[in-house]
Amino acid sequence: MEEFGKHLVGVVFWLATFALFAVLGWKFWHGQWLRLIAGNNLVSDEEQKSPFQRALGRRMGVVMLCCCGSLAALAASSFVEAAGGPSAGAVSDALVAAGIAGIVVPCIWVVVWSNVQGRKARCGQEGAREDSRTAEDRRLDRLSGRVLLAILGIYLLVMLVVVPLAAG
Repeated sequence: MEEFGKHLVGVVFWLATFALFAVLGWKFWHGQWLRLIAGNNLVSDEEQKSPFQRALGRRMGVVMLCCCGSLAALAASSFVEAAGGPSAGAVSDALVAAGIAGIVVPCIWVVVWSNVQGRKARCGQEGAREDSRTAEDRRLDRLSGRVLLAILGIYLLVMLVVVPLAAG
């Protein structure tokens, strides 16, 4: 009976988290509660109505939807692990990897989009579209993006290949 209680608490926690992400996604998609987005709490009321804020809300709504999908994949991973079977471990690991990627990839997508939009806005204001400083910034952004992807690739390689081989 104690095992059932633990599973019930886990399911309730999962449902609450899933509902939180779903409600946040819905509100962000409709341009509400945008001040909850990190770094967006000091935006003026007139800037809140800008097209950038509307687009940011829609993109964050997509990220919240991806988080809901990731939660579903992680829950499915637990069910597959509990069900057992000859390939349960591999399927469970694949679902966990999909859940992690379902959170990381959309977050990177929003950060890159936000930086590109901010750069476009700054270039439009300064009138220096091909300034040498902005070209250097683009090179540094590409370099940091490559470094981030390399780190993520190494992490996934270690978690998905090295750790299972070491556990043997």
